[in-house]
Amino acid sequence: MTVPSVDRSVQIPAATGLWLPLGELTPVAAFRNGQNIVLVAAGRHVLDTAGLAGIGPFTSVSSRILPDVTVITIGLSDERNPVLRPVGAGWTVSVAADVKPQADMLLGQDGNALTFMPPVEEGLPQVVALDDPDSGRRLLLGMTRSGRIQQTMRRLGTGFAVRSSLIGVVVAADSDTIELRQTSGKLVLDTTGPDSFPLMASNRLQPYGSSLSGVSLSAGTPEELREALRRSVISAALASSGERFDARMRVAQAAARAGNGPLLGEVMQVALQDWPEGVEKPEARRLQQISAVLNARSGSSPLAEDGGSTPEDQLWRGMMRMLLPSASRSGQVASGSAENDRLHTADLLATGLPVLQAYAAPLRDRLLPAATEWVARYGSDGATKVLDQLPDAPQVPLAKALLAVRRHAPDAEAKLSVLSHDPSPLVWPVAREASLRLALEKKTLTPQGVADQMDGILPALRISGREKAGRFLQIEALMEGGNLGGAAAAVQEWCHLYPDDASGVQSQKTEIIRRMAQSASPGGRQNMNEVAFLKDALATASDNASRRDILDGLARRYEALGLPDQERETLRSLLASESGSQAMNVRIRLAGLELDMGDLKAARQDLAVFAEGSPDAALALPGGSSSQTVEVALLKARIALADHRSDEAAGELATIRDPRAWVLRAQMAEKAGEWSRAVEALLPMLDGLPTAGDATKASLSPEQQALVLRLGGDASRAQDQQVLTNLQTRFGALMKGTPSEGVFHLLTGGHESASSPVSAGG
Repeated sequence: MTVPSVDRSVQIPAATGLWLPLGELTPVAAFRNGQNIVLVAAGRHVLDTAGLAGIGPFTSVSSRILPDVTVITIGLSDERNPVLRPVGAGWTVSVAADVKPQADMLLGQDGNALTFMPPVEEGLPQVVALDDPDSGRRLLLGMTRSGRIQQTMRRLGTGFAVRSSLIGVVVAADSDTIELRQTSGKLVLDTTGPDSFPLMASNRLQPYGSSLSGVSLSAGTPEELREALRRSVISAALASSGERFDARMRVAQAAARAGNGPLLGEVMQVALQDWPEGVEKPEARRLQQISAVLNARSGSSPLAEDGGSTPEDQLWRGMMRMLLPSASRSGQVASGSAENDRLHTADLLATGLPVLQAYAAPLRDRLLPAATEWVARYGSDGATKVLDQLPDAPQVPLAKALLAVRRHAPDAEAKLSVLSHDPSPLVWPVAREASLRLALEKKTLTPQGVADQMDGILPALRISGREKAGRFLQIEALMEGGNLGGAAAAVQEWCHLYPDDASGVQSQKTEIIRRMAQSASPGGRQNMNEVAFLKDALATASDNASRRDILDGLARRYEALGLPDQERETLRSLLASESGSQAMNVRIRLAGLELDMGDLKAARQDLAVFAEGSPDAALALPGGSSSQTVEVALLKARIALADHRSDEAAGELATIRDPRAWVLRAQMAEKAGEWSRAVEALLPMLDGLPTAGDATKASLSPEQQALVLRLGGDASRAQDQQVLTNLQTRFGALMKGTPSEGVFHLLTGGHESASSPVSAGG
């Protein structure tokens, strides 16, 4: 490719990266060499580097093709270390401020050899030997697609030095017996041949997977742990001022191995107060993490993200993350949702579980139950497979039972039942909670039964650290069972106990309010409790939709409690929040309430908006298609009747076909003694009643019997023999055996031979 000559002054000064076309899956190794970056890529790559020089901070780019690799040298004008990443069919070299650095290599020991494992397995590493461009010293390069060696991971030994790298492994070797090889996806640095020597004989590392923080948490007998703690305490007491911090760190380490959280916390507090600069030491920060976990104190959120990327670092990062709500964590890797955050924490813990197995028994026994339980609840498939591989121990049956529930295993319920009788207060309440959750899902116990039993074990769940989850389950059960009053009280208690997490039940609170807006509870005391809940919710409501639901629910509860003044005031507030058709519905409710209260003037004023000529006149005219039309006409008729204006009421009801309108017309006719008109008004109401042919499979309700008797009485007064005969034919069989049978036969003539009907008036 030919790159045209251009004036460098027009180059974009803000450029922060280069892209090198090195192929799809090419492993590389790169390190800093003074002002240059040396990048070694596996394979032979022909690059046109002429157009790459002078871009951003990159002063020069040159390449040299060797038999098996390509060496690329990039000049850099500042001290920033670039980040290398595979992108598409090549690699990017970037110095952008927001680019995420490469993760660390996992450094460990296998016998007398050093091992390096890339944090992400993407193809096999490759190894090549080259000469250092400056010193001519032999370099052993491990080329990978991920992983770097930081300054703190550098190692010096007899005849070799592990250098810092930007990616891959870079070892300077003075002896031909030292070799770097690739085995099972990891790089191994060892000595070979008849004159070989133990590479790490005098500089032994901790077990593979450790973070090299300088804190040894390995196993020991109880006697050894107690003796180590005793000796470290004596040593710290006798230490000089210059040695006191290190001596106290040894006490803290011994306390950590013994699982003694209070002593560890006290020692760390005193040591860092005495020498605050000591907080920068890796061992001090690791011991701070251990202290925070053992004492259940979250500490600072940066501490939760501290450390490298070794399995042990990830274990403690995960343990710290368990203590912190995701919203308060800085620099968190997982983002977007609490579910993603929990998933990431579980993956960190699962990575470190094998390391945790090698810890001293007291510390392991304190940490293992919480870590395995978290993995069982929130871990990915890969994380839970690590849990499956753990040996059976007293600390893991609960986690495996929870995992069985999550996998819908047939023996999950039996496992939980056994653990529900475990004597440990850290086990049986958690198992019981999981069992009740399963019962709610499978509907083997009523929702109210689940809520009642949860209420009984909440104190025990507080000890086991599951009270919050238990209360959440109780709220869900109460809502599923329709106990809105109980659910509202549980939500209020949640907000009182966890004011910083009130948003955790916001969706449940909104749903409770929505349901309360639809109907009132049957019990007076329960309605009073719900009024208190709705008033509290109204004080904190942030949007109009919530306010409308709350006011609607309050109005219905005041109605149920027989408090018309409070109901009217609430409906007035609701009317101010509504618009359009919903506002009209509120006006109708308000007018009906004021009619019942005897305030006819206010009722008329509320219905005045429905008058002809208003924007709603087309729908509000009698006979219109809107359901509001019927309600308004009925209310206006009732107001007219209450104001002794029968003609006006009749005019409102003239074209309304609704059972309530027929009843009102019948009532008006009966009051005027116009019995034929009353019969005419009530006859349409018989359409929905059973007929004589349905007698074997239907019966009349008390309300339907009363309607038949009322019609029979009006027909008797009107001397309408045809209607009475029809009533006898249609309802004679249905009235048999009912309390109304005698009166019915008296009105209709029944089986008697009376030539004329008996007058209901005597």
